[in-house]
Amino acid sequence: MEKVIVMLRKAPYGSVYSAEAFRTIMGIAVFEMDICVALIDDGVYVLVKDQNPEKLDMKPLGDGFLMLKDFNVNRFVVHGESLFERGLQADDLVLDAEIVDNETFTKIISDYGRVLPF
Repeated sequence: MEKVIVMLRKAPYGSVYSAEAFRTIMGIAVFEMDICVALIDDGVYVLVKDQNPEKLDMKPLGDGFLMLKDFNVNRFVVHGESLFERGLQADDLVLDAEIVDNETFTKIISDYGRVLPF
């Protein structure tokens, strides 16, 4: 089975990166690949609970990531240092994700071979 990791590095609002990453994940999910969603740097904000972007005329992106499990996207990895540097914890996320250290994050990326950065 083909393996691909989609890495989100940018905050969910103010650019198209996170929304495009979501659309990309949906698009490649139909090909029944082993997809891992990895969040690092400001990308960790994508999965934060209770987002309220209505003033930006946007919908909360984190809620959309919940439905990815319906498309067999089951692996979500969050860079622990990025999460904690932003004052966040695993309980602040909309879904259960693997919180990993630098070494594990790097190993997961190398295990997936194909990396799509956003």
